[in-house]
Order: sequence, then structure tokens, then C-alpha cells
Amino acid sequence: MHTVICSAGHIDHGKSSLIFNLTGVHPDRLKEEQEREMTTDLGFAFYGNEVTFIDVPGHEKFLKTMLAGVSSVDGCILVIAADDGVMPQTREHFEILQLLDVPRGIIALTKVDMVEPDWAEMVEGEIRELTAGTFLSDALIIPVSNRIGTGIDKLHSALQDLISKVTPRKDRGLFRMWIDRAFSIKGAGTVVAGTVLSGNVKVGDRVEILPQKLEARVKRIQVHNNDVPVARLGERAALNLPGIDKDAVRRGDLLALPEHYRPTYILNARLLLLSSAIRPLEQRQRIRLHLGSSEQIGRVVLLEEYPIAPGSSGFVQFRLESQALADVGDRFVVRSFSEGRVLGGGTILEIHPRKMKIADAAEIERLQRRESGEPRELVLQTIAAAGQRGIDAMFLARELALPEGEIIDILGALARDNEIVVLAGAPKWQVVSKNLFEHLKTAVTAEIDAFHSSLPHIKGLRKVDIKAKLMPNTIQILTDRLIEELVRDEAIECSGDILWRKGFTVSFSARQKEILEKIAELFKKQPFCPPDISEVAAQFELKPRDAEVLLTGLCETSVLLKLHDPEGKPMFYHKDAVAEAKRLLFDFFQTHNEMRFFEFRELLKSSRKFTTPILTYFDDQGLTYRDGEVRKKVESRKP
Repeated sequence: MHTVICSAGHIDHGKSSLIFNLTGVHPDRLKEEQEREMTTDLGFAFYGNEVTFIDVPGHEKFLKTMLAGVSSVDGCILVIAADDGVMPQTREHFEILQLLDVPRGIIALTKVDMVEPDWAEMVEGEIRELTAGTFLSDALIIPVSNRIGTGIDKLHSALQDLISKVTPRKDRGLFRMWIDRAFSIKGAGTVVAGTVLSGNVKVGDRVEILPQKLEARVKRIQVHNNDVPVARLGERAALNLPGIDKDAVRRGDLLALPEHYRPTYILNARLLLLSSAIRPLEQRQRIRLHLGSSEQIGRVVLLEEYPIAPGSSGFVQFRLESQALADVGDRFVVRSFSEGRVLGGGTILEIHPRKMKIADAAEIERLQRRESGEPRELVLQTIAAAGQRGIDAMFLARELALPEGEIIDILGALARDNEIVVLAGAPKWQVVSKNLFEHLKTAVTAEIDAFHSSLPHIKGLRKVDIKAKLMPNTIQILTDRLIEELVRDEAIECSGDILWRKGFTVSFSARQKEILEKIAELFKKQPFCPPDISEVAAQFELKPRDAEVLLTGLCETSVLLKLHDPEGKPMFYHKDAVAEAKRLLFDFFQTHNEMRFFEFRELLKSSRKFTTPILTYFDDQGLTYRDGEVRKKVESRKP
């Protein structure tokens, strides 16, 4: 198993020299570094076949570079010079290691040849005070001298023990690697390097550089300067990406499996403010956010009502000025924008959240559950957040950066536990929350009940009206499934586009029934020149709206038929009139192959206004069709 170990500590405490004594390779590779004897960039050295050392700058000016180097390590060597003791960058580097949750380490007390034993012992006490209650509280403090080699053998032994205790990294199964170096090799093209955080990458694989969304094919891979066919989780790897301009890639970019990681401007997180912070974290304070090897400028929105005091933590939302890449569970460090001081750090909880201000109690509870980081809980929350739009397995895989196969397994388990409703199975696996589904079923039946109560003379409510009112953002497959289940449960009945409660029948008041009989008789007497709504209203001294309601009621009871003129205006006909028109139509075609409009108008002894809706209705019913200026029976249409 590959292990990555970083150095940490104040400038001029001997970090680079220590790595040289351990590996035989000096990590200061730049000419400027060698001339000034000061590390300004990340340095690398190999310790055996399975360990990489990352040497980081100790000067406060290069803290951004230091953060890029320690973002994905398995352990550390905290280097403290005996002649100086604990210095400002010692404390800051140590705080960063804790914020990034580095699990283990060793403390090297350098330059012991330059001080008296009593002085070295006093510095050891200072170190124990610094590390008390932290991951280094019980770490070995090994006195060493880079100049004369004192303690190097003991440091080798301690390193072997540390390496043996390294636990495997959690693997999401999808290739991901922060880029901390990018350079060109003549004849080969651009090479990018970093630590593989998840999955693996093979020669010939297609990869994506984010946030630029540049795709490339891996031509060559090296691990520890050796060509290999695949780079695996935890390994330091250099990948040759021909066709990519070196200037298009920078430290802080993410190299990943294509189409799985999406850049974002907003992140939700739990942030711990260091106890050494000078003041509480302010609402919308401008900050520098360090994720992996990247630095982002943005503002922090406090999601809880109380401010985050030094030494305490809270939920926050980062609003960034440029696109960032992150995964749920990633660790981060926050620095002040102007002074560049380390303020705190924490864990990313959501990578594509909606904009939020102060969160209510329910939202805080949701974020607390999300902190568990369990894939099942993350999937459930993401499904709930999708609401009526529903969500599919591919989107979940991209949103949560989990393998699609694992997502499908989780969805299967959630379906068995009745926590989701599967709208479409393999291969898409489109789902919604079970709670939402049941809520919508209740809402639909309540809406139909309210409709029946206010309009008992109308058979039912149209599907489109229910969808527009209750489910405007709902995918059609969800609407269909809701209706299907309500019909199956015998809660409602459905015919075409109309829904009504099981057992409901159209009803009218005694006064309405009396008027309805007279209206029906009126339409029967005027079969092919029926009155319109305004005429009915005038004759029976009704308001136009009340007249329309009664006409609709006669349609619901199949006494009248509602048709439309060419402009879409409703026109009502007695059912017997339409039946008579149909008989006349069929009789005409007994002796004719085609019929002109005026011929049918004369059969009805009516006008164009009243004839047109009937003929259009017969066309829609599939009885006739237009052929130029004439109509013919559908049965006579040539195949």
C-alpha cells in the first residue's frame, strides 16, 4: 500500500535536510531554492518503493503552497528546531494538519547538536504542551542532527512503525486526483502529478481536467519514476496527457473520470473556528478557501443564528467567486482574505446546495444527519431535495461522486424498505421519495373532494388542472404513477382526462333540476340552431356563469354534447341532435361517395355556424375526413 508523508514546520528548522538524510534525495529542485537554501515550492522524494515524501515551504509567505502539499497525506513529520523551539509557523502548520485530519505523525527535534541537553529537554516540554490532546499527543519526539546524523536511525525505525499503521483510504471507486504539479516534457507534452484520491486510472483511459472541462487520453503513467499500466488509490502518480496545453492546467485543478464531477460556486460545510482566532467569524466575511491543492476566494454565510466563536463550530455556506471542485466529506482550510491567517477548517457536506441564509430547525437537523456521510443517508437526502422532479441513478452518481452500481444497490435497498418509489427501473432507475409520493396522493384526493363539494354538478376534475395546481414541476411519469395507484386503491376513478372520487355521482338542487329539464327541452326543440350561453342565461334569468354551470352539468349527464366553433368557442347540442346528424350523414353516404359542405348544411336545414362544429366533431371521431373541398367516409380512404 502506498503512503504519502509530508514535512511541516517553521522555516529554517531543517525539513528539507531531514528528508535528504532519510532518502538521499534533496527535495529542493529549483535553482533558486538551492541558492537561497529556502524551500519555496513543493518538493518530492521517494522512501523505498511505497512511500513518497512531500516537503513543504516553512515561510508564511508560501502558506498557500504548503496547504496544497499537505491536502492529501497519510501522515506527517512535524519538524521543530531545538535552538528555536515552537515558532509561529510551527503552530500554524500544526493547526493545519489537525484541520485536515491528518491521522498520525512523528516529531523530529532537529539541531540538537547546537544546544545543551537541558535546553533540548525544555523544548521537548514545550512540544508536549503544544500537542496535548491532539493526534500527536503520544507521538515520538526524536532528537536528530542533520549535520552529524544523530538520531537518523531512530527516525528510520519510527517511520517504519508509522507506515505499518497506515490504514487504507476510503475508496469511492471513481478516479479523482488533485493536480499539484504540471509541466512539459519535450516530445511527450504535458504531464500532471498528484495523489490518487479515489479509484484508479489506466493507460488509455479518458480523463477530464476540471473546472476547465478539458478531456484527454492518458498516454503514459509513472509511479516513483517507473512506468506502470495503472495508478491506484493512494499513489503519487505522474500522467502524460498529450494534446493538452500546459498553460491550460494549473495547480488546484482536478483530474477525474469524465462526466462525474461538476464544478460549483456554492458549498455547505461544517466549519471549526480555531481557538487561536482573534475574533468570531463574521457573517459574509471574505475568505480564502483551500480545497485539495486549490485556493478559492469567496464569502462565508453563517447558517445558524449565533456567531461562530473561537474554538466552536457551526454550519456555513461558502459563496465562491470562481468554480470549485469538491466531494462530500472533503476536508478544507479557511484563511482570512487580507492577512492570510488560518482561521479554521472542516468538512464539506453538500456540493451543489441551494442558496441559503439562516437555516431553520428542520434544515439544521438535515445538515446534522448529512454529517454522518453514510451513502444511504446522502442518497435519501438527495432524492428528497429533488422533490417532484424526481431523480435517476446517473444523476445521483454524479451528484454524490459514487459509482452508479453502488447507487443502484442503495436504491434497491431503499425500495425494499419502502423509503422510495421507483418510477422507472433498470437501466435508468428513476425514483422519488416515498414521503413525497404519499403526500401527493393525499393532496390529489383532497383536491378532488374540494372540487366535488364546490361543483357537485360536474363529473370530475381534469388531470391537467390537478397537475398545474399541485404538481407544476412534476415529471409526467410521477403524475401517471400517482393516478394509477389511486385508481388501484379505489380512491378515485378515471376516464380519459377526468378524475373523480370513487362512488361520486353528479347531483343538482331541486331548483336546478327544474331549470335543467326546461333547458334540455329547449335544445331538443332547436337541434341544429341551439342557443349559446348568453341566450340561455337571458331566457331563464340566470347569470352567464350559472348558465354555463348548468349546461356543463347536462354534458356531464350526457344530455348535451359540448363542441367548439373554429375559434374555440364552446357550443352545446342535444345528444339526440348529434345522433340525428350522424344518421343523416350515413344515409347520405349510402348513395354518394363524397359530400360538400353545403350539402350537409342543407340536410340539417341549418347555417355554417352550427354545421361546422358537427362536421369537425365527425372528423375527430374518425367518421369522415377532408379531401380538398369535400368530405368522404373514412372507410373509403385508400391505404
